[in-house]
Amino acid sequence: MTRSATSTTNGKREARPKAAARADQLRPLNLPRPVEVKLDGAGLPVLVADVFRPSACPPVHPEPEEKCNEPMRNGLAGKPVESIIEIWHVDDEWWREPISRRCVEVILEGGKHVVLYEDLTTNDWFMQGP
Repeated sequence: MTRSATSTTNGKREARPKAAARADQLRPLNLPRPVEVKLDGAGLPVLVADVFRPSACPPVHPEPEEKCNEPMRNGLAGKPVESIIEIWHVDDEWWREPISRRCVEVILEGGKHVVLYEDLTTNDWFMQGP
């Protein structure tokens, strides 16, 4: 048993037992979300829309009073890309299930910083925090 934070009882500090971490209690953080991305003539992202929010501004829009911008196909509202920070490729796990991605770190209108990536095996786009 491991020990962690201490508590005070009658003015004396005692170590409390720390619960062991269990694999079935772990949860993934910063999971990628599917997005729709509009590209310019050079193949760079210019607009991003969250696939799961067709009736509202995408979650890359934290303030509800902000207006959604240009509509994209399927009625999704797109958030413009202000600038592209970096572009890189990831090719990994070729010996199991191949991962091939084109990653683009961007700043969206309003200052939101995200990483977009295109799964080059399916041509689907995803977004996650940097």
